[in-house]
Formats: sequence, C-alpha cells, structure tokens
Amino acid sequence: RELAESTDLNYVAREGSGLGIVTAGAAFNYTIEALDVLGVNASVLKLGMVHPFPSKLVADFAAKHDAVLVVEELEPYLELNVRAALHAHGVGTPVYGKAFVELLPRHGELSTRAVIKALCELTGVKPPADFAAVDERVKGASELLPPRPPVLCPGCPHRASFFVIKRVVGAEGICTTDIGCYALGIQPPLEVGDFLICMGASVGAACGISKALKKRVVAVVGDSTFFHAAIPALINAVYNRHQVTVVVLDNLTTAMTGHQPHPGMGITGTGEPGKRVLIEEVARGCGVEHVFVVDPFDLKEATKVFKEAVSVDGPSVVVFRQVCRLLAVREARRKGVELPKYEVTEDCTRCGVCVKAFGCPAFYVAEDGSIHIDEELCTGCGVCSQVCPYGAIREVGSRA
Repeated sequence: RELAESTDLNYVAREGSGLGIVTAGAAFNYTIEALDVLGVNASVLKLGMVHPFPSKLVADFAAKHDAVLVVEELEPYLELNVRAALHAHGVGTPVYGKAFVELLPRHGELSTRAVIKALCELTGVKPPADFAAVDERVKGASELLPPRPPVLCPGCPHRASFFVIKRVVGAEGICTTDIGCYALGIQPPLEVGDFLICMGASVGAACGISKALKKRVVAVVGDSTFFHAAIPALINAVYNRHQVTVVVLDNLTTAMTGHQPHPGMGITGTGEPGKRVLIEEVARGCGVEHVFVVDPFDLKEATKVFKEAVSVDGPSVVVFRQVCRLLAVREARRKGVELPKYEVTEDCTRCGVCVKAFGCPAFYVAEDGSIHIDEELCTGCGVCSQVCPYGAIREVGSRA
C-alpha cells in the first residue's frame, strides 16, 4: 500500500482548477481528448497502479477540487474506491461517475463522446456537436451500405472444420461454441454455434443441454481455451457419460489475441522450448475413450472421422489440427516459399456451394454472376477444390 501511495505510476497528468478527474488505462486517453475538445480546465489524476488503491493520494487530490469525476471502463471499481477513500479521510468533495449518478454509461463501450457528454452535463459546457443529429445521419448512411460482418480469414482451418461439422450434423444439430476466432463460425454461411456465453462454457453447457434434450450435442472449443477452462467440464462429461462430442480446434497458437503460445505448442511464454502437452493425451487422461485427431484440410477423412465420433456411446473428442493460416503464410514468406493459388475454371456451373456453403472471403461474384477467386486473398489451402461438387476449382497452372 505504501508503494501505491508513492509510485510514479500514479501521477497528476494535468493541472487545472475546480474539477478533478480520476482515471486509468484507456479511459485516460478518452479523458484528455474530451477535455481538449471542450477546452475544459480540469485536473487529471492518472492511476497506473489501482490495487492496492492509493487512498490518501486520491483523497488529497479530491480535497483540492470542487468535484471529482471518475472515468473508467466496465464496473465502477475506481469510483467505489474513490468514494471509500474520501469517506475514510474526511473529504467531502462530491464524486460523480456511473455508480449512483450515471453520468457515464455502465453498459456498452466507453468513448471520447461518452466522456464529452458527461463533462458537458457536469460543467454546463455546450456540446461541440448535436450528437442526436449525427446519429440520424449515420443511421441513414448505414442503410445504404452493404453489411460487412467479421469473417474467418481466407484459408482458416476453422472454416474447414465447421464445414465438416455442418455437413455431418446438419442444421438441426445443436452446437455450443466458445471464445476465440472460431466464434465467427456463428456467421452465415457456416452458422455453427447455438450457444456462446463465456470462455470454457461450451463443454459444460453441452453436457447440460444433452442431458435435458436427451440427444448428442457438439461442443466447439479452441486449443488454448481447452487448456485454460474446458478440462473440468470434460471430466464431468466422462464421469456422467454425457452424450457430447467435444471438438477442439487446434490451430497451434492462441490466434485471436496475437499468437501467444499455449501448452500444446511446446514453447513457453518467453519463447523457450518447453514440454509439449498434446490435447489428445489430456483427453485420454481425463478418461475419454473415443479420441480422434484429424486434419480439417482433408475434408473426406475429416468427415469420416467426425461421423464416427458422433455415433459412439458416451463422450468423444475430435481434435481438428491444422496450423493457423496466418502463421503458415508468414512462415512461407520467411522461407521464400510461394504458396499455391487456386482459380475457378470454365467447368463452374455457378451452383454457389463455394460461396453459399463454404464462404471463404477470397471468393467473389462478378456482375454477370460468374464466380472467381481473388489471388491476392487466396492463401492456397486448397479446401475449396474439395468443396466444389463439380471439380471446377483447381490450382493455378495445373491441368484439369
């Protein structure tokens, strides 16, 4: 606590008068920008160390001002601690934020605009723009724009895995999903994922849903999430013999947050060699009797294996293992290896399976209805050539 009171991480970033602002993290940037936009003269205390909370530092800061605004994301952790600190030190400066007088939103995303609105309400300064009018103009413009939902990358192995899952269980199959890149599988055209709530919940939820509906449920979880939060639920599935198939999408990295290592890679967080922990061995160690490992880029074999996995009695685990395509492309460039490109040939019947069922963003439909592959986006995974029912997709330069 003494360190929290004296550390240089907690400092007054801007001197002002009247109003004092306590903030931390990204909210500090919104605060400074909002003050500059409005021209408000306020003091800003930036907290770089919030636990233990620097009670005396904050109380002394508040005592010099007529009011204190706490700007923070998520729940009012800072605000409640500021209020407690002022009470403990006998400081009567009023505190504003989101806990009692909701000047800042407790839900949604914090932004410079949200801080501007709070400052205007607290100080009486006129807003720099009519935000309601801006919203109306944005709404009108948005109706003219085509929707652009986030999608899995071109060549992402998860797309192939979801294609196999959808092919086997169909639209009526129930699939729980989890936190990671693969959460994008809920988007059309794949639409795999009926339940998504929090990290690691897919397996436990699948157990409960299976018990309630008396049918097999597929639980989708990523490799790093499996290690982080899914193993206890898998043990529960084994212990209670739940009719679930746990799909572990192993792209050999923690892709969504920046390709950090995990135990299944054999590399530590500092980049040093470590003991590789194989997902399939963990599953067997948990007591799962039916464990399968397959490459999702081999659609025929992956489909065969997944059909078997969902037909067994009791829990099963399928590890779809294929490296993240971003890493594969990066490694190929580093080695000077040119990845293959694929093209749609004249044999195309425009059935649209590649677009409407597979949905790789490297595909595009021309104005005349013909289907093509953007070579700049194609990463050469070759899965689309297996998806096409007419064999109309082939590697550039190859013969039919």
